[in-house]
Amino acid sequence: MAAVIDVNATVKALIDAIQKQAKQGWTKISTLVTQQSKMMAQQAAWIAESSIAGTLKDDLRGWFADQLADSVRSLASDVAALTILTAEKVWNAAVKVLWGAINQALSVASKGLLTLPAL
Repeated sequence: MAAVIDVNATVKALIDAIQKQAKQGWTKISTLVTQQSKMMAQQAAWIAESSIAGTLKDDLRGWFADQLADSVRSLASDVAALTILTAEKVWNAAVKVLWGAINQALSVASKGLLTLPAL
C-alpha cells in the first residue's frame, strides 16, 4: 500500500510552521526585553550615581530600588506571557499541519474528518 501522507513533505511543513511561530515569538520577546532592559539599566545607573553623589537620600533610594524591582517583575511576567502565547501558536501551527495532512488523506478516501484537538 502506498503512503497516504507524504511523510517528508509533512515533516518539512511541520518544521517550517513551528520555526515561523517560534521566530515570531522570539522577535516579540527580544524587542520587549531590549526596550525594557535599556530603561532599567538607565534607572539602575541613576540610582547608583545619585546615591554615590549624595543627591539621592537613603529613604528615596529604597523607594526607587523597589520601583526598579517592580519593573523587573513586570518584565519577567510579560516574557512569561509571551512565551506561553508563543507555545500556543507553535501548538496550533503543528496541529494544523498534522491534522491537515490526515484530513486531506481521509477526504480523498471519503472518510470522516478528524476535529482539531484542543491544547
